[in-house]
Amino acid sequence: MAPKWQKLADRLASQIRRGDLTPGQQLPHIRDLVAAGEGSKTTVHAAYKALEAEGLVTSSRGHGTVVRPQLPIKQLRIVGDQVVLREFTRDDVDAVLAIIGDDTVTTWLSFDSRDRAQAVAMIDGTIERARHEPRTEFYLGVTNHDDNRVLGFVRIGLSGVQAGKLGYAIAAAEWGRGYATDAARTLIGYAFTELGLHRISAAIGPENAASIAMMEKLGFTREGVLRDHVFTNGSWRDSVLYSLLEHEWQPQSGGGGR
Repeated sequence: MAPKWQKLADRLASQIRRGDLTPGQQLPHIRDLVAAGEGSKTTVHAAYKALEAEGLVTSSRGHGTVVRPQLPIKQLRIVGDQVVLREFTRDDVDAVLAIIGDDTVTTWLSFDSRDRAQAVAMIDGTIERARHEPRTEFYLGVTNHDDNRVLGFVRIGLSGVQAGKLGYAIAAAEWGRGYATDAARTLIGYAFTELGLHRISAAIGPENAASIAMMEKLGFTREGVLRDHVFTNGSWRDSVLYSLLEHEWQPQSGGGGR
């Protein structure tokens, strides 16, 4: 069971994301929530700190805790050989659901298939995190050059010192056209040249031969096996860990893979 501070933080976060608490609005004073039975001073303070860590609120002496103004997203658009990487919008829900709601795709991912509400939450979370300063996640939709429709996604989450973790997925109907390879290559190039990363890693299911081949094609080195790394499809699954260092990166053209 989640601790009381976490339940309070989750409830307030939902109110902020729904717009019930608007940008610039001051949250109740800690003593008022304590008086209302929301928990001890320590509980409410911990909830507010969690909201601040998520980037949803700011706190300052004399002004209390207020909902953070929504910063405009710097609209990234990165062009590859075959694909274009762009920011997500709420209009992408159906296309995203067709990917993360498809067992054919998610059997290779680190999570089970998701429903429409979860697809909406995924996009909303992605848009929210894209506003964080400094930005710590680059989660982008994959389109082709001729159509703005999302056919996949690619992500690098910053982790550690000048390091990032790579993930990606492409709609099953689009497999075999080289979109995943080009999407990964394009975002890797951006991460090394624009973000200044030194190391990028990827964790691949041991039976995912297409992704393993793709990692090797992109120059990644196999480091080892992460035992029982993810729980998906009702059981624990190992992951094969691959990594690529900045000085090993060789930009190249040409598709292939999933």
